[in-house]
Amino acid sequence: MLKSTLKKTGIFFCSSLLVAFALTGCGDSGSDKRVIKKSDSGTQASTSNAGTDVSAELGGAGFTGEGWLTNTDSKPSGSAKAKKGGDFTMVMDEFPPTYRGMGKDTRHIILTMMEGMMYESLLAMDSETLEWEPAIATHWKISEDKTTYWYRINPEAKWADGKPITAQDVVATYNLLVDEGIEDPSSRGLYFENYETPVAESKYIVRVKCKKENWRSFIYFSGIPIYPAYYLSKIDGAGYLTKYQYQMMPVNGPYELDTDNTIKGETLVLKRRPDYWAANQKRNIGLNNFDQIRFVFVLDDRLKLEKFKAGEFDLYIPSRAQWWHQELTPESVDDIKRGLIQKQKIFNYKPLGTSGLAFNTLEEPFNNIKVRRAFEYLWNVDQLMEKLFFNEYERCRSYYGGSVYENKDNPTPEYNPDKAVKLLTEAGWTKKSGEKWLSKDGKNFEIDFMSDQSLERIFTPFQQDLEKVGIKMNLVNMTPQAKFEKVMKKKFKVSFQGWTGLFFPNPESSVHSKYAEELETNNITGMANKRIDEICDLYDQSYDVQERIKLLQELDGLATAEKHYAWGWVAPYGVRCVYWNKFDVPETGLTYSGDWRVIPSLWWYNADKAKALEEAKKDKSKTLPIRETIMDYWGKRKDRMANK
Repeated sequence: MLKSTLKKTGIFFCSSLLVAFALTGCGDSGSDKRVIKKSDSGTQASTSNAGTDVSAELGGAGFTGEGWLTNTDSKPSGSAKAKKGGDFTMVMDEFPPTYRGMGKDTRHIILTMMEGMMYESLLAMDSETLEWEPAIATHWKISEDKTTYWYRINPEAKWADGKPITAQDVVATYNLLVDEGIEDPSSRGLYFENYETPVAESKYIVRVKCKKENWRSFIYFSGIPIYPAYYLSKIDGAGYLTKYQYQMMPVNGPYELDTDNTIKGETLVLKRRPDYWAANQKRNIGLNNFDQIRFVFVLDDRLKLEKFKAGEFDLYIPSRAQWWHQELTPESVDDIKRGLIQKQKIFNYKPLGTSGLAFNTLEEPFNNIKVRRAFEYLWNVDQLMEKLFFNEYERCRSYYGGSVYENKDNPTPEYNPDKAVKLLTEAGWTKKSGEKWLSKDGKNFEIDFMSDQSLERIFTPFQQDLEKVGIKMNLVNMTPQAKFEKVMKKKFKVSFQGWTGLFFPNPESSVHSKYAEELETNNITGMANKRIDEICDLYDQSYDVQERIKLLQELDGLATAEKHYAWGWVAPYGVRCVYWNKFDVPETGLTYSGDWRVIPSLWWYNADKAKALEEAKKDKSKTLPIRETIMDYWGKRKDRMANK
């Protein structure tokens, strides 16, 4: 699993997750095509003495790039109209258990965002064009057999303390990732099994050789966030977990943790670095605009809504379709009616992701597929879509929903209690005369379901439907963090899980049997299927796009048929949000494939709007311009409506 497989200028593509987005334009029936430019004039002239201590042939000043690849024509994802300054505050669910970006307990959205804004990778990729772009490295080279990669690090690249980024930093970062002491077996497995230890050929050139064939190897290695070797050299993996639980090493990205204003357990604050080494590069035009980004933490959904309306933070992403349709309306909120609060639904080509009931198949009763199928029949998702969700979402029926990898033969889940009862009986669960609950081998069918207040309205009807057939499901309230920790340690029976989508699918981390019983991996359900394992290996080795599509379609059908998930729903848009009218938004709204997490990097503060907002708050007769609610820059919504 990868939290940071790919990013562009501090904006992460969705990783460390389950499902993928269609790459219909990434190649022909032969091999992948990536539009990259050969360097013919070298890099731009240095504005300092950086690299003069190393010869041009070894990557220092005067390096021509002959025989290497680079890209000087990339299109910035930010707006040229953006201005620097101001601050931005948004709310999150729960304070993270660590500030670390690697190792155990780091699969949290806030940590992904922080790492993406504080640490850069060797290269970046534009998700719309699939072009590679320089980041820490200016040039790259791939051997003819595609198993060896070279990267030339920009001599201008610096850590926050002024020290240069070097090839040794890449080596040290790899060594940390493969250290068993960080207690992250899936990440360790990915890097250890795919790469030999990188070699620093010079201060600015690093080489890495692959251990086995995998078409994604260049993608994965190019996207590793790089850490400073002169800090990592002092500790091992276990020491890293301890020392950097709530400390930060020097960063190399546009933001750093504001330790003076961060309050552990309450508020996380990032501040824009005035000395960020790549601030003036073309790729950063219109990005990283806010001087300060504050994350406040509130668990209760209703309290979040009320605090937003009271102006305690700038942006709110409603968790309930009901609130979007009934409470966040001009009729219900005067500030929306007068334009003080803007309401926005932005469509793009974000990977859809998936959600559903995840079953722990390593334990009873869900080690029996008939029981898993019965639970699917007993979950009335269509009723939820109509009565609670206002038909805002789409039904899941695949690990790769909405993409070319989806198996179109996957059945659409249905609600059918009669079929469920039949399956439960076949699995040995029956009612004795006069008894309320199903039982087997002298034990009643009773399970705990980890929940919280935001989920009760969704799962109380499910609890009632289960009770009708004789299954007792206890809703056990706990914090999202506590719930997630239990899931990652496989200490659960059934859990509702939502996963955002991978831009480049990595089925191995989610469904390969080698992770079936491992803790802290994406294979939380214990999937173990010989043919799925074979497909994972074939998929990794194939450079033929069409072949990979067919392989994943087969895998999707097999995995879905195993019923490790009872599918739920996904949102068909990039983000649905409300925000106070003191910001400017680029015409795209989001990046091509980004979700709400790109907003702090992409939007910017407008001092004139902020002043007008404060005046309108005081004078109820004043109104502000109202934006169109729907933003569909790339035509995704139009395509969706046409295909319905």
